Amino acid sequence: MKRLIAAVSAALMVLVAGSAHADPTVTRSPATAPVLGTTIRGASATTFSITTAGAVSRTSGDAIRLSSSSVTTPTITINCGLLNLSGLCALRHIRVTITPVATSPARITRFRVGSMTGGVYRAGSAPAEASTLVFDLNPLGLFTTATFKLGMDVQLAAGAAGGVQTFDYMITVQFTT
Repeated sequence: MKRLIAAVSAALMVLVAGSAHADPTVTRSPATAPVLGTTIRGASATTFSITTAGAVSRTSGDAIRLSSSSVTTPTITINCGLLNLSGLCALRHIRVTITPVATSPARITRFRVGSMTGGVYRAGSAPAEASTLVFDLNPLGLFTTATFKLGMDVQLAAGAAGGVQTFDYMITVQFTT
């Protein structure tokens, strides 16, 4: 019995040591940014605000969004793997960075995060809205995955062609001290 316990302990140490520097993983569901649907060109830059629940409203400008329905907002999931032993995730704070990717006449100008399940914001509450978000999470603990919804403001350039505009963002997670 002692040999079995020693063997299991040694295997866990090798597993942890082999991945001690592995950062947590992040997934987006859906993998793409929300889709506003078809828009009609505006003479001025137009901003559409997407809440973390998916409601869309025009907050400035004169472009028209043909649909009045809500959109599917991304659910962000942060995980550290089996038992959160990877990199001692159960004991380390996690830094989350969310930045816009400018690739078309539509671009994200502001992010907002919703309430979190399975994790806790290190500051005690969700960070304030910003063009780039950087915030920390408390250690996740064993068997825990943290998830939150991501809302955003999207600006269409003045005179942008009508149709479906695409926009994107990048999210990274890493351990912090």
